[in-house]
Amino acid sequence: MSWIPCPVCSQNNPSNSMRCSSCGADFSDPDVMAMMGEDVSNIVAPEVAAGSLAHGTFLGFSEEGLVTGGAVRKLALVGSIVLIAAFLVPVSINFEERVMAWKALESAPSIALLFPALAALMGLVAFVAPLQTWQRSATLVAAGMVGITTLPFLGSLSGSPEKLLPLIWLGTLVGGWGLVLRCYDAQNMFARKLAIGGAVIAFVGFFLPLSDPQQAVPLEMRFYFRESMDSGSAFTVYKTVFNKDPMVFFSSLYLFLPLAVLPLGAALAWAKPSGAWDKAGMLLRPVAWLAVLYVPIGFALFAFNLLGENDGRVFINNAVYSWNDVTSHALLGRLRLLALGAVFALWASMPAMTLLRHFLPKAKNEA
Repeated sequence: MSWIPCPVCSQNNPSNSMRCSSCGADFSDPDVMAMMGEDVSNIVAPEVAAGSLAHGTFLGFSEEGLVTGGAVRKLALVGSIVLIAAFLVPVSINFEERVMAWKALESAPSIALLFPALAALMGLVAFVAPLQTWQRSATLVAAGMVGITTLPFLGSLSGSPEKLLPLIWLGTLVGGWGLVLRCYDAQNMFARKLAIGGAVIAFVGFFLPLSDPQQAVPLEMRFYFRESMDSGSAFTVYKTVFNKDPMVFFSSLYLFLPLAVLPLGAALAWAKPSGAWDKAGMLLRPVAWLAVLYVPIGFALFAFNLLGENDGRVFINNAVYSWNDVTSHALLGRLRLLALGAVFALWASMPAMTLLRHFLPKAKNEA
């Protein structure tokens, strides 16, 4: 057998080796070939598209895995397991009694209480059924979008926001789609349009009038209203409770998150890289994380608000409760919603990349 010495570390390697067994030097690299005394004058370096050098994954999902379906099936299985586990966590009725979800149908809409089980079934079907990748993805996206809309109807069981703000949620979702697609494909103009459209939709949602707007914030923030508010916009309500107490600072900051993150994300996404490295994408990625995980981040912060001891008593819904009893029941409920929200948010966002690539294949090269 003939051997070739590595020009970097002098290790002998079989003549058909592609890399050095010792230092890993690439024998097809022009610089290494030149060190070996080979003629590299006729070697032409491949063209590298602008922005093509960047992180290949987003939240651990590669675009290839989403398009080919491997990542979609894993997401379906893991999400279904989490949904079943969360569905089996008892819910609190009037911050006193804990019962299983199917025994609390008189305290919250049936569809909201039972949908996690139905969504888990949809996820298992997407995992095992002989479906095309885009069909699996469509199943998860539909389950995720419907699931997110059901969560506010469970707010009364955990002192969480009970008001559905459809435009803010929809704008954040659409904007998140655009930001994730932009992270995967730095030249994609359709991704930029989605990011801008999502920011506009959410902005409009902040200023539309709401009935009973106080229900748009968690229970502990409602105590900061000096008088009942019959009407107002989400922006008005959020401004009223903003930074009223150090314990609710991060939650009140979170309420304005789409109003700040989506325009920032759209601005970062709009800049096209001129070189091989997608430098704007490095800044865009954490912004996109906030958009995609907007729902579970909220429940995590709302749960954090309830940590700590307080021996006082509070007046809620014409009844007096121990604040410790309220927080213990509400904390479990918010952690339950955190698990549900995390699965629904990921299902509504990541498989959407599969659908965009399937139905809009030309968008990848759109200038």
